[in-house]
Amino acid sequence: MPDDVNNVISKKRQDTAKRIIAALKQQRGLTTLAAKAAGVNYVTVTRYLNEFPSVRKAADEAKEGLLDYVESKLLDNISKGDTIAQIFFLKTQGKGRGYSEAPLINIDNRTQTVYMTDEELIEIINRGSGKRISIEAASAEKPLTIL
Repeated sequence: MPDDVNNVISKKRQDTAKRIIAALKQQRGLTTLAAKAAGVNYVTVTRYLNEFPSVRKAADEAKEGLLDYVESKLLDNISKGDTIAQIFFLKTQGKGRGYSEAPLINIDNRTQTVYMTDEELIEIINRGSGKRISIEAASAEKPLTIL
């Protein structure tokens, strides 16, 4: 067991930390499920996560494992031709190639993804550039251009 847990004065707290670490691994870092599996409440798990680096590390490693597992399932679905999985992947991982629902703008021949409402974008551009713009449907092939 890690030193931060072994150095705890109370045997009860030491045992609780060990149970929480085991439960976090078993429940893939999901805190509420780990609390139930360890026989403690959620607040206790949260307190131990903040108090013991080894408990935090166990939770982080378990969550990384869960993320890896889910990513592998996503890739399985993509390879099976699942269109929704393909679209999701492209929207989250292919933004640099123009796969995004966020508006794209072209300023000085540079295309940028902008995360704001059309009204916010118009206000910022009109205020700063002295130019008036109009909003058209933008896509990776035809980004919004400031006129």
